[in-house]
Amino acid sequence: MKVIIFLLGILFVTHSNAQKIDCTSKTKAYQEFLQAKKITESYDIWNDVRKNCPKETEAIYIDGIQILQYKIDKASQEEKEKSVRDIVKLYDQYNTNFPVAIPDFEIKKAMALVTNKIDSKEEIFSLLDSGFAKASQNVTDANAIYTYFSMCCERFNDGDKKITPNLVLAKYTSLNTILNKLKGLQPENIEYKTAQRAIDELIKDIATCENLADFYTKNYAENIENNDWITSALVSLSGNCAAKPIFQTLAEKLYSIKVTQQSAYFMALANIKQRRFPEAIKFYNESAELQNNPTEKAKLFYTLATGLLANDFPKSKEYLNKALVADPKMGKAYLFLAQLYGNGSNDCGKTDFEKKAVYYLAIQTAQKAGIVEPRLKPTADKMVEDFAQKTLSPSEISKAKMNGKTITIGCWINETITFPVK
Repeated sequence: MKVIIFLLGILFVTHSNAQKIDCTSKTKAYQEFLQAKKITESYDIWNDVRKNCPKETEAIYIDGIQILQYKIDKASQEEKEKSVRDIVKLYDQYNTNFPVAIPDFEIKKAMALVTNKIDSKEEIFSLLDSGFAKASQNVTDANAIYTYFSMCCERFNDGDKKITPNLVLAKYTSLNTILNKLKGLQPENIEYKTAQRAIDELIKDIATCENLADFYTKNYAENIENNDWITSALVSLSGNCAAKPIFQTLAEKLYSIKVTQQSAYFMALANIKQRRFPEAIKFYNESAELQNNPTEKAKLFYTLATGLLANDFPKSKEYLNKALVADPKMGKAYLFLAQLYGNGSNDCGKTDFEKKAVYYLAIQTAQKAGIVEPRLKPTADKMVEDFAQKTLSPSEISKAKMNGKTITIGCWINETITFPVK
C-alpha cells in the first residue's frame, strides 16, 4: 500500500511539473506571435493559457488586453460588444489572481466600455463610483477622472436627488486632489491640464466663490490635518476667490504644516488679496527659491517683476533678469525689460544723446524676444518700430563720432551700449 501511495505521489509531482512547463512554453509561444504582431495567431494560444494557467504571470492579462483590443478594433459591430465584455471579464480575472497589481480594476472596466462606445451608462457610472471610492489613489487616467465627474454633473443637472450641490463640490474637491498630485508628478502632461480645465468648466455654475467658500468653511474642521484636501481647496479658490477669508485660513494652515514652493505661493496670493504687499513679495520670493522647475521659477520672478515690482524699475529689472537666468527663452521678459528701458530713458540719460541711446538699448533688448521666442517676433518688431522713432539716427551717431564705440548708461539701467561701426 505504501508503495502505491509513493508511486501516486511521484506521478502527481511529475504531472504538476509537466503542467508548469506547458504553461511556460505556451506563454512564450503566444508572446512570440504577439511580438511579431501576428495577433490572430497568438489569440488561441493565449486564450488556452488564460484558462489553464491563470496565475502563471501578470503578462497574461496585460498582453490579453492588447490582444482583445485588437479583436475589438477589427470586429464587426455585431461582434464588437462580445469582445468588449471579454475585456471586462479579463479585468475581473486579473483582479482575482493579482489583486495588488490592479486595485483600480473597476475603473479600467468602466473605461473599456467608454473607450469602445458601449452604451451602458448605469453600469459605467456604478463601476466608476465604486472604483473611485476604493482606489482613487491609484488612478492615473485623466479621461476616467473627467468621465466620472461629467457623469456626476449630468445626474445633478437631470435632477437626481442623490446628487446634491454639496456632493458635486465634494467630488470636485476629491478629483482635484487626484489631478493636483498627478500634475505635480508630471507637470508637462497636457492630459491632466486638459482634464482640469474641463471639470472646472463643468462646475462653473455651482462653484461660485460664495458656494466654494461656504463648502470649504463648513468642511475645514474635519479636514484640518488633510494636506491634500487643503491643497485642493486652495487650488479651487486661487482663481477669483482668493479674497475669501477661508483662503487665508487654509493658506496659513498649509504653510504651518510644511513650507514648500506651493504653500509659500498660496501665502503670497493670500497676502496680495489682503493688500499686504511686502509680505506677498517675501512669500513669492520664497516660493521661487523653493521651485525646482526652472520654467515655473521664471514665471514667479516674472510675475513679481511685472506686478508688485512693476513701478520699482531697479527691482523690476533685477527680477526680470532672474527670470531670464531661470528660463533664457522667456521672450516676454525681454519685451517687458525693453519697455522698462524706454520708460527710464529720461531718468537715466544725462544728455539728449544718452536719452536717445537708451532707446537703442531698448531696441536691442526687444529684438532678443523675437530670437528666443519666434512667436513673439511680430510684437517685438512693432516695439522696435516704435522705439526707432525715438532713438539715434545713423547721422547722429556719426556726428557724435560714436561709430564702433560704446557708451555706458548709469542709473538703475547700468548697461553698456555698443554702436555699429557704420
